[in-house]
Amino acid sequence: MSAELLPRPVVAKKLTIVLLLAFTASGCKTEKDPDQPTILAATPGTAYLGVEYYYNFGAYGGEDILDYSLTNNPSWLALEDTSNKARQGIIMRGVPGLSGGARGEADLGNYEGITLVGTDGQMAGSQPFDIEVKYNALSLEAETFTEGVVSPEIPDTLRERCELPDLEMPGEHSFTINTYDENGAVSGTRDLTRPTHPVFVKVLLDQPSVTRVAVAFELTSDFDTASCDSGFSTPHQRCEHGRTNTGDAIPGQDIVALGSNSTFEDLPYLTYETDTTGEYPGVYTGGVITFEPGITECYIRLEVVDDTFPEPSEAARLSLTEVRGGIAALGETNAGVRTAIVIDDNEPKVSLETVKGGTRDALNVGGSQTYVARLTGDREGTIRAKLRHSEGSSARLGTEFSTNLPGDELVFEEGVDEVNFSIVIGDSGAGPYFNAQPDDRFILLGLNNSYQLGRQNYARAGADEMLRVSINELTSPLAVGSGSGFVPTDIAVGHAGKMFVAGYDRTDNDRVKVRIFNQKGALVQELDVSSSGDQLSTPAPVIGVARREVTKDNVRTIRFELVVAYSTADSVEGTIEIGGNDVVSSLYWYDEASNGGEYVETWTARIGTEGDDLVRSAGINPASGFIVIAGETNGQWPGQTSAGGFDSFLQRIDSLPEGNGFTPSVAWTRQVGSAADDRVAGVNAMGASPLLFGSAQGAVNGEPSLGGVDAYFYTAASSDSDLTVRQRGTEADERIANGVAEGSTLWLLGNGSNEYTVVERQEEGEDGDDNGDEEESLILTSQPRSSQSGFVLAYTLGGGIVQSFNLNDANDVSSEQFAALSDFYGDLVVAGATDGDFTDSAGASGASSAIVARVSLTPESDPDAETTVFRNEWRFQWNAADSEIARLANYRDDEVVALARKGEDWVILLLSPEGELLTP
Repeated sequence: MSAELLPRPVVAKKLTIVLLLAFTASGCKTEKDPDQPTILAATPGTAYLGVEYYYNFGAYGGEDILDYSLTNNPSWLALEDTSNKARQGIIMRGVPGLSGGARGEADLGNYEGITLVGTDGQMAGSQPFDIEVKYNALSLEAETFTEGVVSPEIPDTLRERCELPDLEMPGEHSFTINTYDENGAVSGTRDLTRPTHPVFVKVLLDQPSVTRVAVAFELTSDFDTASCDSGFSTPHQRCEHGRTNTGDAIPGQDIVALGSNSTFEDLPYLTYETDTTGEYPGVYTGGVITFEPGITECYIRLEVVDDTFPEPSEAARLSLTEVRGGIAALGETNAGVRTAIVIDDNEPKVSLETVKGGTRDALNVGGSQTYVARLTGDREGTIRAKLRHSEGSSARLGTEFSTNLPGDELVFEEGVDEVNFSIVIGDSGAGPYFNAQPDDRFILLGLNNSYQLGRQNYARAGADEMLRVSINELTSPLAVGSGSGFVPTDIAVGHAGKMFVAGYDRTDNDRVKVRIFNQKGALVQELDVSSSGDQLSTPAPVIGVARREVTKDNVRTIRFELVVAYSTADSVEGTIEIGGNDVVSSLYWYDEASNGGEYVETWTARIGTEGDDLVRSAGINPASGFIVIAGETNGQWPGQTSAGGFDSFLQRIDSLPEGNGFTPSVAWTRQVGSAADDRVAGVNAMGASPLLFGSAQGAVNGEPSLGGVDAYFYTAASSDSDLTVRQRGTEADERIANGVAEGSTLWLLGNGSNEYTVVERQEEGEDGDDNGDEEESLILTSQPRSSQSGFVLAYTLGGGIVQSFNLNDANDVSSEQFAALSDFYGDLVVAGATDGDFTDSAGASGASSAIVARVSLTPESDPDAETTVFRNEWRFQWNAADSEIARLANYRDDEVVALARKGEDWVILLLSPEGELLTP
């Protein structure tokens, strides 16, 4: 019978039986083979002496309960001894330095190839690992402390820490000091008892120790009574408080571990010990701090002595010197632990100021002035301050100047915080005033620290900035020209205080000259810029000076340079006429070898267009030495485009080496303008890209016109670089007369009949000074006034308005016309003329008189003031009819130098930083 003849169910049943028999015969299993024993571990790779090393391993695999063992393990490390091995893991533990034979530091080092083995008797698994044993390091953390000030609260921490010390209860300490006579010799001793204030230094133990750790600490300092200033021997004030000991605290006087009369709230972990070296006998300068097991943060409580000596910030050291119990290390390498403890003084401070609150002044030889000493801070009784000229002062107290104070000492009686004193210039008993140097002497007046240090109840200096008083030797107006003779047109102050006056001589065919005067008013050189045969017509020269560092024969040296530029349509010897008025520029440098030192010509260049080119400003870049010329032209410079009328032009001239000298080369010229006539007010040559500024009635270079006359400015770096004109102002007329660039801010001086205010922008599209490339948060607004006045506007070089100042008489009735602007010690000085009362005290004369004003950029820090108040502001009006100031210059931030006209006469006036006329 064949299978095919059987029914289907019968066939399937027989097949199933056959398969079952086959599986049975083959011995097939359903259980999985056991896994190889595997150790689960990520062991810590670092252990510390005296600190428990602990790890709970896990494991799986094997057919039976696993047994564990360690191989190649250090003696201090073992598996936990237990009789029950039926658990998921095994604990491995040990204490380096203590367990396994208490080997101490011998357990330090690297242990490689330690292996944990787990086996069920047939199969085994292992896990190798390494351990590095390190010191359990101690460290210190300290803040700066101030005498008389309680240490700040101890901040919270995640560490286990000791009991916090009481930092509120003051203490007291008694000590003995030396007293000194007027010369600093020790005249006796004095016993003092002064309050102390607790402070803390934090001590950290890197890891929690299994045993108690006790460590000794000690206060030390670099102070050395035997270290004296040159020429002095101990005992002397110039030893204990000399230069080598300045800034070093004295343990036992400035700081102690525990005051001699202090009540110390017992802390179980802190004990104090008196000096063990014998340097500070009987003084608590150290002690022992103890960490209980598990504690990692404790505190050493110290006391700062609130003395009455003026002192600079002083430093002592707190050192951990010895581990007296347990296992720990003095630092990570056990080489020692120390931290600097800085103590700031809290004695009252004295600041020296002018009566108006300034810090700079100028006095004439033979003159005197009253100044103010102000005392601030907590005080006890009468406070004194000894005055002295400071290091760097070129005038000496007792020689070039004197004070009206007995012994040059300020005395602040109880309740008195302000004392007036006088400085007198001239004969002080050592002969008449003498100064052979070209620069004026100056006083840097401060406190006599070498006298005051170590003396009770003396004040300390209130600031690093001292009172500076320049001693002026030019005490009357310096005649420099006249309307019928040499007519000055520009002024600059150069090296060694030299005053450069450029102009033209009407008695000599309008010949261009530069007269150079020293600070004493003597004419030291006259430069004949144009030749005697030149027939010129009112050339109106401008000048610029620079101090540059140059390399000559691979040696860096200082080079002083002067540029003179003027416009003329006439013949000039050695040049070729181009057309209309051309610009003639001459560069000079100071040659010490020529006639004992004088300016000699480097080159002369005549440059122009077919039209009239009128130079308005010239400068020298102090970094690269290139010359910058700015002015107006109705012609067209090569490669440039005329906008119509007079455009502005900005030009760079390089000095190229030629033989033993240099020759001029025009690097580039940019011409920018509007359809109307544009006015150039000045140029700044300080940066790599010179800056030109002025005013125009039309749209300059396509910029939107704001209405009337606008201010504009731009920078250029080459003949084809991108050039963006910033045209700024309001709907009123902003006629720019001068300007100064300081950093990224351009200050523009102008004239008009409006009052200006800078306000926050209210909404987009609001009218005002909002035509910049970037949306600004401030805008400039203007309101008409009754009379003509001046203004100063501050812009970023990107075109954003920053600030505005108005220069008007108080009653708004007179007309002011400003022409000159100069920077001065972080502020601005402006000058011009008025036909009325600009100072509110001069009295209207109806005639033009010269005026000067200091525009302060330094606001007083008074958060309660409703309006911003500025320091150092003043106004000056010359009591001279038919007078004006045409140009300003700055001498050393010590004197304002003004080129003034009075009738037909031209003079140089000097004003102090306080606005006092030094040349009456």
